This record gives sequence, C-alpha cells and structure tokens, in this order.
Amino acid sequence: KRMVSVCVGDSKRMVSAEFEAKAKKLLDRANADDHGYIGKLTDEEKDKLSQFRGMVDAHQAGNKYTDRDLCRFLRARDWVIDGKDKAFEMIKRNMEYLASQPEEDPPLESLRSAYDNGECLPWGRDKRGRQAYFHFSRNHDPANGDIVGLNVVTIMDKFVRELDPEGEVETFTVVFDLTGFSRSNRDMKFNKTIIDTLQNHHPERMGFCILLNAPTIFTIVWSIVKHWLAPRTREKIMFVGGKDYKEKIRCFFDADQLAPVLGGTSKVTPQTYITERCGPPPPGAAQKKEKHSWFGGLFGGGKGASADAHLEDDHEPSAEELAAAANEFGHEDDK
Repeated sequence: KRMVSVCVGDSKRMVSAEFEAKAKKLLDRANADDHGYIGKLTDEEKDKLSQFRGMVDAHQAGNKYTDRDLCRFLRARDWVIDGKDKAFEMIKRNMEYLASQPEEDPPLESLRSAYDNGECLPWGRDKRGRQAYFHFSRNHDPANGDIVGLNVVTIMDKFVRELDPEGEVETFTVVFDLTGFSRSNRDMKFNKTIIDTLQNHHPERMGFCILLNAPTIFTIVWSIVKHWLAPRTREKIMFVGGKDYKEKIRCFFDADQLAPVLGGTSKVTPQTYITERCGPPPPGAAQKKEKHSWFGGLFGGGKGASADAHLEDDHEPSAEELAAAANEFGHEDDK
C-alpha cells in the first residue's frame, strides 16, 4: 500500500494513502458540497422548500427557522414532507422540544462531574474548522448518566447557537474514544438521549463521528445501535482502529487540537477545561476511572474484552464475530 506521512508529536509516521483518502472524503462530505443546500438546490428542491416554508409558517407564525434550517430537516427525511416521522412531523416535534427548553443553559458548575471524571471535552476543531466534542468512554459512570446526558445535550445546543447562520460551516464533529469496554456501563437511557437529540432535534448538524478503538466485543452493540440510526447518519460514522490510531486521527485533526492521550500536543483535558471555568473541584469530587465506556452502556462489556483487540477501520462484523461477542456478553437481556 502507498503510505503518506502525518506528524505525531515531534515525529512523522505513516498511514496508508487509502485511509487518508477515506478520511478526506469523510471530512469533505460534510461541507455542503452537493445539492440540497441553499445555493445548490434543484428546481424540485426549491419547490419543496417553498411548500415546507408555507406549512411551517402556518403552523407557527413568527418562527425563527431559516431556509437553511428547513433544508436540514428536509435532507434528514430525504425531502419527504408529509407522512409519519417525515419532515413536517419532525419539525413540529422540534418546536415542542425548543419550547420545553429553559431560556438559559444549566450552570456549568452543576455539570462538572462530567468533566471531573475525565469523560467530556467540548474543545478543538477538525481540519475543516468544525467544533469538536470528545467523549472518553472508559470514564462513563451510569450512576452519573443523567448529568452527563444533560451536559452532552447542552454542548450540542451551544455548538448550534455558536454556528454562523450564514457561514459555510453548518456542522460539528464528534469523537467517541471507546478504548476500555466494560460490563459496568449499562446505560440505555443515556445512549438513547444522545442519539435522539442528534437525529431528531439537531438534524444534519453532525458533520461526522469517529468511533475510536472500539473493542471487538463492540460488534454486538453496533449490530443493534446502527438500526436506531437513519441511513444518512450511519454514513457519517467511521470506525478508526488499529495500533496506528494516533496517526489515523491526525488525518482529521491537527496536533494542537488533540489531547496528549490521542497523540496531540494540546494540554487541554476534561479536568483542565472545567477547572479553568469553574475553579478546582470540590472536596470528594469524582476521580477519573479507567474501565468504563460509552456505547458499552447499552449492554456492558465482558471481562474478557482485550485492550489490544479493536475493530479495524469501517469493519463490518461477520456472523462468527457477532456470535462470539454475544457469548462474551453472556446473552443478558437489557431491562
């Protein structure tokens, strides 16, 4: 395979040209480079946007949805306006969601446990200028799931507010570091909250998502989770694994936008992020844990999950791998 160099720390290392091309395609596909966007609408899409605008304005006079917003809802439902769970029904639910939200975000101090435990980091930008959210899955504690869930939703809301309504960038980037997959992370409510918020209330806002270092046991989780996701959302998700994962993630981010644990030169961590904004943690604050994971909260990981056995890039599990993963999960039913 032809190799290309990327800088990791003070040295240059290699990734395959094939991976670099896949990474560039994922980066660029979220840049509004095809039809369905303002300025690039087909005649049929212009007609549907006009129809949709009339329906939305009739339903809620004085609404603040821009034409770009309406296009996001239309793209999310393949430009089908009427029908169950189609664009019009979707945007009506979004109106209810927005009306139910408090006028101000919850105080960051009230959410700090999501940072003190090393889990959440809304910081940095990818190589196309999108804001990034990093979730260090091994530190997820289901007992703190409600606070972490509220924090992640608050971050998404904040990212959307900070986007330039007329700018080229309409999306943000998400990275879930799945290193360390543990049975102790059963948290269906948390997972569903994040997926529902991304898909139904911020449609077309996720530029892309990296699932980093997912253990092989994650195959059974992914075989279920992927069916919760719309096809357009699944297309934006990429597994990145292998011993060279730090080199690979540099295809998406410059070194100064990555924490050291991901091979970057930034000094920002979840703990420094919250301390800079809210001061040092109070006595007895949660300490960083090492064996928890995010998607693992769906079913929990088996004790036999190997730290060195990870899904390779965009790997689709075989029937044998799914059976082995199910066996390691212990065939438990989720409550």
